[in-house]
Amino acid sequence: MTKRRNKDSQRQPVSQPTKSVENLRQIVRHEISSQTFRGPLPPPEILVQYNDAVPDGAERIIVMAETQAKHRMALESRVVDADIKRANWGLAAGFVVAIAGLVASCLMVVGGHEVAGLVLGSLDLVSLVAVFVYGTVSRRGEREKRAQMMSGES
Repeated sequence: MTKRRNKDSQRQPVSQPTKSVENLRQIVRHEISSQTFRGPLPPPEILVQYNDAVPDGAERIIVMAETQAKHRMALESRVVDADIKRANWGLAAGFVVAIAGLVASCLMVVGGHEVAGLVLGSLDLVSLVAVFVYGTVSRRGEREKRAQMMSGES
């Protein structure tokens, strides 16, 4: 059951905002008018304001940004070096496993177990080809995904 408004009833006039509401509006206006920027350094106008507030404030901010950039580049370099070492060790381990499989296959054939030796050798070679194809397809997909990200497509 819905209530109907009495036609005779008048709407109440809106009261004037209280002081706390007006303070809240001022804070909101201030927050909306605040400046934002992207990147490690604020715009030059803001750097000048930092110099006015703190002696050599702009210089300290620039040194801080340079120090952070050097630190980030050093970390990225260490990560890349570790990835290269890990990849090389993976290649070496894969090579050893593949050669061991082929040697075992040859020894089985020479030892009179031709069928088992051929099966082992075939599995070894098929595994190597599968890993190579998977790696190639995976790297191609990563390159395409990176290219899409760089071009702004999602």
